[in-house]
Amino acid sequence: MDRNEVVLVGRLPEAVRIRSLQSGSTLGSWRVIVRRQQRGRGTRVDTIPCVSFEPEVTVVVAEWLPDDMVEVVGSLRRRWWGSEGSKSSGYEVEVRSVRRLERRVTTVLTGEEEAPAPTPAPPRPVRSLTHTETGTVTAEEGRAFTAVDPEPSHTAGGNTPASVLRRVEVPSLR
Repeated sequence: MDRNEVVLVGRLPEAVRIRSLQSGSTLGSWRVIVRRQQRGRGTRVDTIPCVSFEPEVTVVVAEWLPDDMVEVVGSLRRRWWGSEGSKSSGYEVEVRSVRRLERRVTTVLTGEEEAPAPTPAPPRPVRSLTHTETGTVTAEEGRAFTAVDPEPSHTAGGNTPASVLRRVEVPSLR
């Protein structure tokens, strides 16, 4: 059984181009940059052209911005163009469904507005390392250790604190 299905996940390097055709339908065209698996030094990428004639798809991709991470699903197509004497061809993905996975927000200053003040990160809570939760001291290879609770963490399912224990080296009293 023949199968022609392409699924790409990658970054949009530039804005999507939307054109109205003589038939009245719209054509969306864009490129997706997809990283290859690492082999040796450096990152290698493929830039893959994508098109869609689907009205639902062109409405969605018209809102995409450069650097958005996207997923496209479609089929590989070979297109021909040029005059009878000098025809050229190329491959592109004819897309039938799309999804934006992530948007990276980039601020571009034009010089007319003031630069926004950076938003400081909230301070992390810090607990004293002298506070021991168990008070148990054990000797291991000539060193004394105690279990301390540096800060609470939260379980993935809700807001219930869960103690995080770690081993901290303290000076031996011998």
